[in-house]
Amino acid sequence: MIGGTKSINIFIAKIFGFYAFWLLSEFYLSHEFDFYQRVWIYIYHIFLKIIHTGSVFVLDNIMNLDVVHTYNAVAIVGSYGVIIGNNCVGFGLSYAFAALIASYPGPWKLKLAFIPLGIAFIALINIIRIVFLTKTALTAGIFERIENHELFNNIIYVIIFLLWMVWVRIIERKNKAIKNQDPPAAIG
Repeated sequence: MIGGTKSINIFIAKIFGFYAFWLLSEFYLSHEFDFYQRVWIYIYHIFLKIIHTGSVFVLDNIMNLDVVHTYNAVAIVGSYGVIIGNNCVGFGLSYAFAALIASYPGPWKLKLAFIPLGIAFIALINIIRIVFLTKTALTAGIFERIENHELFNNIIYVIIFLLWMVWVRIIERKNKAIKNQDPPAAIG
């Protein structure tokens, strides 16, 4: 774990810094500056396309269902389907995960490998959610409103916490291995 009060304060300051940057980007910069808005929207678009394409692939190619889809909607023929909104693509949750790992001590080489893997895992869980909701829309007839956004967020919060614990264990093992290494032998 993090050692000492100073390290904990630095970790917390980094987390708040990342959170402040998110708020600034989401609620100010993306509304006030045209270039920033285009970049921000494009990031949402990338997340949407990953979730949308993955969901269509699973429903169509793995589950062999007749699927119709538009830019941000997926439906099984004969159902109402699901519209994938900006709040449903997982950008904010992926950012939170990346901020948590980036803020915690550890080598950047490992962080640059672990963060994309964690984000890919979050996307996979989100694809499973969209597939489940699309299938539910077919079997339930008229789509009964399921408050899935909050349920999904709570599940992802637990997953992010577990991924963070995996990260902490990796760093602890790496630090323990470094401490337990034999010092280089003296020449002479």
